[in-house]
Amino acid sequence: MEKKIDFVKNKNLMVIGLGKTGISVIKRLVGLCSSITALDSNPDLDLEDLFKKIKHKNQKSLKIILGKDISKLDKKEIIGKIDLVITSPGVPGSLSVVKLSEENKIPVWSELELAWRLLGEEEQKRTVAVTGTNGKTTVVKLIGKILGDSGKNCVVCGNVGLPLIDTVKISDSYKNLRDMSLNKDLIRIIEVSSFQLERIYKFKPHISVILNITSDHVDRHKTFENYGSLKMKLFVNQDKKDRAVINVDDWYINKKIKLISGRQERLPEFIKYGMEPKKDINVFYSDNYIFYRIGKKEGKISIKNSLLNGSHNISNIMASAAIALLIGIGKRDIEKAVSTFRPLSHRLEYLGYIRGVRCFNDSKSTNPDATIAALSGFGREVTLILGGRDKDMDFSSLIKILNRKIKNLILIGESAYAIYKQITGGTYKYRIFRCRTLEEAVRAGFKVTGPDEVLMLSPGCASMDMFKDYRDRGNKFKSLVLKRKRK
Repeated sequence: MEKKIDFVKNKNLMVIGLGKTGISVIKRLVGLCSSITALDSNPDLDLEDLFKKIKHKNQKSLKIILGKDISKLDKKEIIGKIDLVITSPGVPGSLSVVKLSEENKIPVWSELELAWRLLGEEEQKRTVAVTGTNGKTTVVKLIGKILGDSGKNCVVCGNVGLPLIDTVKISDSYKNLRDMSLNKDLIRIIEVSSFQLERIYKFKPHISVILNITSDHVDRHKTFENYGSLKMKLFVNQDKKDRAVINVDDWYINKKIKLISGRQERLPEFIKYGMEPKKDINVFYSDNYIFYRIGKKEGKISIKNSLLNGSHNISNIMASAAIALLIGIGKRDIEKAVSTFRPLSHRLEYLGYIRGVRCFNDSKSTNPDATIAALSGFGREVTLILGGRDKDMDFSSLIKILNRKIKNLILIGESAYAIYKQITGGTYKYRIFRCRTLEEAVRAGFKVTGPDEVLMLSPGCASMDMFKDYRDRGNKFKSLVLKRKRK
């Protein structure tokens, strides 16, 4: 392991962003690096827990600079002493200290890249990485359940909440609370975001999965093409020994695969899945069965007992099943795990039949395509609560289907006016209400939704204009709805 840590041992590290990822990096490398300089723009961060877990003798090598103090820094002086910069996912490349690092030829990596280089060669061979605009967390959790229930030693990590670096054994003296992370046969199932992919260079999962690519994070990536290209970076370092599971129903992925297949020599083996049976498809769906032909394996898997609703979730199950089959899981184990996997909170989560109305919490819908997917399983029976943080998203595709799916539209958040203007510029057959708060929206929703119809929060936008995150938004919605049950 010593040669794996040489690139950070006794070096001067800068960590930008002190969320979960940045703090994990510090905890794992403090004492190993000569020094760590940590920056965060939030002056009110509570770092007491961080200091509790760092031995006093190592605190001298750690310098933390918060809030307004950052703007007062002599950045050139600091950069002159730094060997490597690690950025948290939320840190944009436009940040002055990041630009200065790049101008001075200092490597700037994501935590994903750092953790990857700390893994041993055999550990790297037991990795699955999943990206996509929608469905990532459902898929990594489902893969984790299939593998775990079948007896495999696995951990779900990455963008899902547990940073990849927290699964890495740095040295024999390190006592990892997650003992399974120290086992040699551990399979890492890594959720990967576009933000993490911005700064990868050698990251090379053995199995990569690209679920879908639709418009999102335009405020950060500027154009859809930039965003899509970042997602496709997931298998840029893979070769013929690796596998890439791809959704051929996604037009953008299909286009890109066709382009690179004719231009690149070093490519992974593509495992293709889609809703319709086609000649070159490895996994497809028909009548509650997933049919597969992967190498010498051929058969079908029943998903009739799955609790996951909607065609987008059938697609998610196909991707998960393909991974499990590649790892060697039998179809009976896959069927059993799929039938007992419960939908995740805030992802088309059924809250119950309340005051004559079926209520769904889809707060994780943070882009218009996620809302389209949520509406796909319903007829024209929905009161939809839509809106939130304005990320310069294109709502035109969503607006086109609303006449077929909804009776009432309730707009909230800073994007409400822009969406309203776009809708009212054309023909629409539903009533529109604009509400200042989620409480007001829920109150209006119960008032206008008819018996046996659907009240759904599927905002199609980020939450940070009104809430801490999508979980906070979803929990607030659930609380407001369930209060109605008790009245």
